[in-house]
Amino acid sequence: MDRETVLQNIMNNYGKYGITEDMVNEVIDVGLEGGLTYEFIYYDMCRKISEITGEEFICTSSDMAKAFNISDDEMQKIIEEAREELIESGENPDEYFREVPVRRFMI
Repeated sequence: MDRETVLQNIMNNYGKYGITEDMVNEVIDVGLEGGLTYEFIYYDMCRKISEITGEEFICTSSDMAKAFNISDDEMQKIIEEAREELIESGENPDEYFREVPVRRFMI
């Protein structure tokens, strides 16, 4: 992912909420200065905007692995550990992580 992709995706998905290109560019600049990847910046922006707008934020474990620059297997392990911690603390892990069936089609 690069700056232009982040900008296009955010504007296409959230421009209707008053998000401007200047706002997105500012967040990208701050994130890059902080050492974040474009993927992390993008998904974090989506999460924050979704919180504000009341939309549900959904991404895959592979998306999160890319955002944190780790392997899919490492992310899966982190998710499994987090689910266990949530159960131990009396919370429902399905509020944070949902397993969904995968369907693949060949054309």
